[in-house]
Amino acid sequence: MARRTTIDDVARLAGVGKVTVSYVLNGRADQARISSETAERVLAAARELDYRPNGLARALSRQRTDTVAVVFQYADYFSASSSFINEVMRGVCDGCVEEGLDVLLHTKPALDPAAEADALTDGRVDGVLMLRDADDPTLSAVLARRFPTVLFFSRSAHPGVPFVDCDNFAGGRLATDHLIGLGHRKIAFLHGSVNSVDSAERGAGYRHSLQAHGIEFDSRHVLNFASATDDPRPFIELMTGPDRPTGLFVWSDDVAFACLRILSELNLDVPDDVSIVGFDSSPACERVTPALTSVNQPVAAMARAATKLLAQKLRGPVDDSAQQIVFPLELDVRASTRAPHPKAAKLTNL
Repeated sequence: MARRTTIDDVARLAGVGKVTVSYVLNGRADQARISSETAERVLAAARELDYRPNGLARALSRQRTDTVAVVFQYADYFSASSSFINEVMRGVCDGCVEEGLDVLLHTKPALDPAAEADALTDGRVDGVLMLRDADDPTLSAVLARRFPTVLFFSRSAHPGVPFVDCDNFAGGRLATDHLIGLGHRKIAFLHGSVNSVDSAERGAGYRHSLQAHGIEFDSRHVLNFASATDDPRPFIELMTGPDRPTGLFVWSDDVAFACLRILSELNLDVPDDVSIVGFDSSPACERVTPALTSVNQPVAAMARAATKLLAQKLRGPVDDSAQQIVFPLELDVRASTRAPHPKAAKLTNL
């Protein structure tokens, strides 16, 4: 096996010291007042020997890797089939390209928060983008190390933590107001993780809208459906029971897509038997049948903004007013919602 070329080999061939080679190959020849003739000799020697500097060693020498980590909630959160995650990564990658950064995906389950925080802050990355619940212990451990961190699609209970999020409360109201405006009175809310601040705020917006329109809140119409892979039986029981809702507000598009499949298997027509509103308005909303009405959360733009905010923090202090960014929302009305069908409304009132 051929021996790997080292910086010593380049220095020997060029007739200079290792420090000179390091300055030249790191683009700092002018700073070290190295003549153009000497610099060219070093570059020629490196080309002749096909020398490739060790990227990690170079990063350690200047205490920067120009790499950021994206930290997901748990390993199976990252899925190629998730429209939400696809948009998150599109925005992160766009932001990294613009800021000259690389990205590392961290999907290891948080079995030991302290160990996970150690791994994230061991020098392989300069900062982290955290897509975790607000009370996540790893988030707390990373923040305790004063490591550059930006939370996105959530908010932290820790004061002053930079985040990029949307107005989830307003989003919950938008979705519910739309269904009520169409004439629905029995509206269910399918929420995410009990630890998700975003899901809770969307639920608060849902309840506020019901109250504002004089509709009594019914706890039987609130159901946990955090992931498209969750057990569908509680949802099936809700939709086949005597008090079936005519409208559904679902906390995420990915779960709403799962609901569409289940409703089809139950021979319930959308939107004739039940109207459904999702959250994110991902591109996939246009590809399902019927096209999904959804609250437009600009996921890619938010992820890009979070990445650029982290890049700013890595360059130096960021003004407090620029560290917490809240995106406004709007509703994209498509084919999955309409006024309650007289037959469906009659059945749910039996």
